[in-house]
Amino acid sequence: MVSSTIDYYEINKNLLRFVGQWPYQKPRERRFIFIFTMILVINAMVPQVAQFFVCENMECVYETIPPHMLAIMLLIKYFTLHLNKNQVKDLTDRLFINWNIIDNEEERKIMEKYAKTGKWYSKMYASYVYIGIVLFSFTGFMPRVLDFIIPLNTSRPLMLPYPAYYFVNEEKYFYYIFCHMLFSAEIGLSGIAAHDCLLFVYIEHACSLFAVNGFRFEHMLYKRNIEKTIIINHADEVYCKNVVFAIHAHREALEFALLLENTFTLSFGIQILMVTVGMSISLVQFSIQLPNNLAGAMRYLLFIGGQLFHLFCYSFEGQKLINHSSETCDKIYNGSWYKIPPSAQRLLLMVMRKSIEVTTLTAGKIYVFSLESFTTVLQTSMSYFTVLSSFSE
Repeated sequence: MVSSTIDYYEINKNLLRFVGQWPYQKPRERRFIFIFTMILVINAMVPQVAQFFVCENMECVYETIPPHMLAIMLLIKYFTLHLNKNQVKDLTDRLFINWNIIDNEEERKIMEKYAKTGKWYSKMYASYVYIGIVLFSFTGFMPRVLDFIIPLNTSRPLMLPYPAYYFVNEEKYFYYIFCHMLFSAEIGLSGIAAHDCLLFVYIEHACSLFAVNGFRFEHMLYKRNIEKTIIINHADEVYCKNVVFAIHAHREALEFALLLENTFTLSFGIQILMVTVGMSISLVQFSIQLPNNLAGAMRYLLFIGGQLFHLFCYSFEGQKLINHSSETCDKIYNGSWYKIPPSAQRLLLMVMRKSIEVTTLTAGKIYVFSLESFTTVLQTSMSYFTVLSSFSE
């Protein structure tokens, strides 16, 4: 690991170390942090489950389901990183190895561009998660704000960040319960931030590999292994070596994307189910709360927005991977393929044929993350919302 390279992934390293999932962390440290985090998460889930059993009507049940969905999703992300630690380490090893085989300044600039993009995405997403949970939690104090803006004869009661039953007087111990919820949520959602930011970095790296290969295919007539590329003499052997080198690099990009897909596809399948059901129920709750309880409606609106943003980030990155993998064929066509010997041209045909089959990121090998699929999930959620609304009337 070169220090200048790992600087691009410093945010991811810190997030993963915080939740005990950094691939190069000491095993004892990893186990201790993981067990400690699981105790906190389970400790926060017990009151949620208790609330479910004390519910007396369907509206109360609907209120408890979205937080349960988020808690399940949180556990899925934690255990995905924990149970697939060997695959995550393999992906990380490949990432740093790919940096070491870059042999000229142009290709390094391409890799740096995508690494900086991944770092920026990680910074923005982590900030969104931590700030978002604080804002969501403080919607419980919205009744006090409304008392100041639109006062009533009696004070509005404070609300907990999410439905939970703590077996004590909630009004008397409200601030203790609130601090427990906020602390548990911040620690727990660190796993979501670490998981998703790592995924974004991996996808950006896969896109950078396809971009570097595209650059190589476009510049097949250039000499390699020197800082400044120059035109070389028309030597069939050199052309073939350049093409073979690019083909091997393209295969490495495909293998990296396939390993990424196999590592996360099962958890993605469960998460898509959670998002679809959770968003539908949140919409139902928003429609119920909106006329009479503005603070409650605001909380569900923030929850829906968070789910949409989470799904959109996945879909956007999945679409980006599709676009970069499919551009390889165009890069080859735009290159100087007509100047190379027929033996090298035949090699390019295999790559073009392979690039027609786009590389995708899927959920359970069924749902393909793309912007088109994003709209499909929204339509499905709205359909479920319509059905659930009819039952709640």
